Amino acid sequence: MSLYQQFLLWLSLVLLVLMTTVFGLQFNSTHTYLQQQQKIALTNAISSMNIALTRYIKDKDKIGIESVINATFDSGYYDNIHFEMLDKSQKIDRKYQDDTNIAPTWFQKLDLFKNLKQSQVLMDGWLQTATLTVTSNADNAYDELWSLTIYLLAAFIAIAIVSAFSLAFILKVMLKPLKDIQQRANEISSDQFGEPIPSVNTRELSDVVQAMNHMSQHIETYYQQSAEEARRLRIRAYQDPVSELSNRDFFITQLEPWLDSDSMDYCGVCLIQVDSINDAYENQEFQKADQLVRSLSTVLSRLMSEENTLARFSRSEFILLIPHCQQDDFDRISNKTLKIVKELSSDPNTASSASIGMLMIHDQNDTKTVFSQLDNALTQARQQSENSTYLLDTSSISPQFTKGKMEWQSLVEHAINNGLVKITLQAAIDKQQQHIQHEVFAYIEIDGLIYNANHFITALEQTPIAAQFDDHILSLVTEYLNNSIEPSPIAVNITKYSINDAQFIASLEDKLAHNINLREYLYFELPEISFIKKTQSTRIFTHLLNKYGFKFGIDHFGHNFSSLEYLHQVRPHYVKLDLAYTNQLDDPAKYDVLASITRIANNLNIQTIATRVETQDQLEQLANLSISGFQGYITDAS
Repeated sequence: MSLYQQFLLWLSLVLLVLMTTVFGLQFNSTHTYLQQQQKIALTNAISSMNIALTRYIKDKDKIGIESVINATFDSGYYDNIHFEMLDKSQKIDRKYQDDTNIAPTWFQKLDLFKNLKQSQVLMDGWLQTATLTVTSNADNAYDELWSLTIYLLAAFIAIAIVSAFSLAFILKVMLKPLKDIQQRANEISSDQFGEPIPSVNTRELSDVVQAMNHMSQHIETYYQQSAEEARRLRIRAYQDPVSELSNRDFFITQLEPWLDSDSMDYCGVCLIQVDSINDAYENQEFQKADQLVRSLSTVLSRLMSEENTLARFSRSEFILLIPHCQQDDFDRISNKTLKIVKELSSDPNTASSASIGMLMIHDQNDTKTVFSQLDNALTQARQQSENSTYLLDTSSISPQFTKGKMEWQSLVEHAINNGLVKITLQAAIDKQQQHIQHEVFAYIEIDGLIYNANHFITALEQTPIAAQFDDHILSLVTEYLNNSIEPSPIAVNITKYSINDAQFIASLEDKLAHNINLREYLYFELPEISFIKKTQSTRIFTHLLNKYGFKFGIDHFGHNFSSLEYLHQVRPHYVKLDLAYTNQLDDPAKYDVLASITRIANNLNIQTIATRVETQDQLEQLANLSISGFQGYITDAS
């Protein structure tokens, strides 16, 4: 029971006791008064009748005697009047017969009043002539007391109602600062910060309000400083300070998964060398060289899609990773890059030049081999002429996996329409090897060939087929969960296109509404880039999930170099760390970056899951950073 309810209850009880006491006192006072009035009226009646009857008795006027008695009896205040001459010459007896009373029968049965009886001998001089006996009628007293009771009850009930509403209003106004303090305490415990609590005039609460505002501001500042510290550490470890692109170390962390893949995955890598930047550095024109680097980085960043990874590889070289790259992707990107480089020079008479070496990553085993082949391709390009490109032979890649975007889209549509899309699950475990959730991985099986989602998902981006594919996967997962005897949580990845697609949102809401029973088992995994680049649509999407009680997580958490302050606003159930942070744990700088990121999530009570965990030693190192979930080869092996 809240403090407000307790105050209202106890004050109402005190008011009820006071009103009951007043009612009792008033009732008792009236009852005593009516009893006294009943005695006085009876005495007065006896006296007045004695005086009135004396002369009629002396004159032996029977008619007069009877008229006096009838007049007194007809007033209705007496239950019985008995008159009898001592010589037995006249006897009169009147009894009250009217039962039309205001007071109910049960009230009269309380026996609050007695019918009083009084007798007197009438005298004629010194002679006793007659006896007069009068019995009072208590009905009038009961009626008066009942009317007063009804009036008091009505008045007290009205007063009670008005008082209750007044107390409720007054207490709500008085306790509003305390309610604000409670709300702020709940917000602080949830790491949510709003406007300061307004100051109050109540002396006892004023200090508490100031303390709460100070504590809230202090915690908010601490959180912002922690997020900013994590951002600075990430920039220091993984970002080139001049170009503000990813550095060589970060690029390697993004490249290594493609080298270890055994699922026929492939990607393209471009190494770009800009001569004007190299010449400026060699001539020790460092300011000019840095400006050229910043200008080129800005334009290239706008050119590349969100799936690509662009990094500064060396002083005058940039490197680009393109998932599932095709020949036309190489041609398009290289031609645009060369055009940008030509326009880079501020001197119209001196055009800047560049060379691009390109390589398709498929069966290379280590980064040393990749970079060696890239150097070879760059050398081949430079030997041709200025502004040249060179692509190493790609004939070793199976043609089934080098389809164009339109081919992939047609294949996926065919698979959806013919039920050829299948799903498999990979578990995420805790330190005790217990499953905490699973992630869905989709694949297509056609004519004995298996196409993992990694092969075609890039081709679906920014097309309606991506939303169709996500909707189909959701249907498969909900069917799987509904048919499971003991279901466990399953996370489904949602593409950026689907988050912004109105038709998909409508279909999703229908699925959520019809599968409320799965809200503890169906998770949604959203890419971090959507929270940064598509804030409004992503917020609408997460609001829909919260509306029906479904949980969501953030995939590739920490991949972007923006601030992590958005985390306390969206409040996901978990975050899945970008694979760049789960390797190179022996490097103190990289370790500090991961520690700062996990600290922010843990402070917000958000579960952190590390990806690409391959060994028990790696798991132990990550667990020391309070990471609670692990996913990767070690999961498959367990």
